[in-house]
Order: sequence, then structure tokens, then C-alpha cells
Amino acid sequence: MSESTKAVFLSYASQDVEAAKRIREELRAGAVEVWFDREGGLEHGDESDRKIRQQIRECALFLPVISANTQARKEGCFRIDWEFASERALVP
Repeated sequence: MSESTKAVFLSYASQDVEAAKRIREELRAGAVEVWFDREGGLEHGDESDRKIRQQIRECALFLPVISANTQARKEGCFRIDWEFASERALVP
């Protein structure tokens, strides 16, 4: 997948990776392009923060996976992603 895509950005807590994979596969089965940090989204040596922010900025849809795991955690990379996506939504 190219660095700049109009894919759905799937954001999730690391404990929910299996559920996120199932969501990803269902979306792809419906011909929806999904940017997924694992399995090709982030490559070894990438500047992960920069690449993730770029993908959030350019995605067609930001899809947070909300679960008991995300609700139980007050900190995590997914929280930073969600805040950045919220800020993006406020910019016309």
C-alpha cells in the first residue's frame, strides 16, 4: 500500500489486535481499503509516529475500535491517535 492512501484507518488497543484483524478482513471483503499498522502498514525503520499521523490526516475514515480494553486504559498509543483524529475533524 502506498504511503498516501484514502484507506480506512483502523485504530485499536494492542490487546484487541485479533478483533481488529477480523474487522479489517470484513472491510476488505467488501472492497474497502484498510490501512493496518501490522502486516504492511508500518515497515521496519519507518518513523512510526510521522507515518501514523500522515495516515490519520489523509484517511477516508478513522475507525476506532472501542472495547473493554480501551475503556480500561487511560494511556496508550490509540489514545494519542484518537486525539489527533478528533483534532482533524475540527479543521474545515
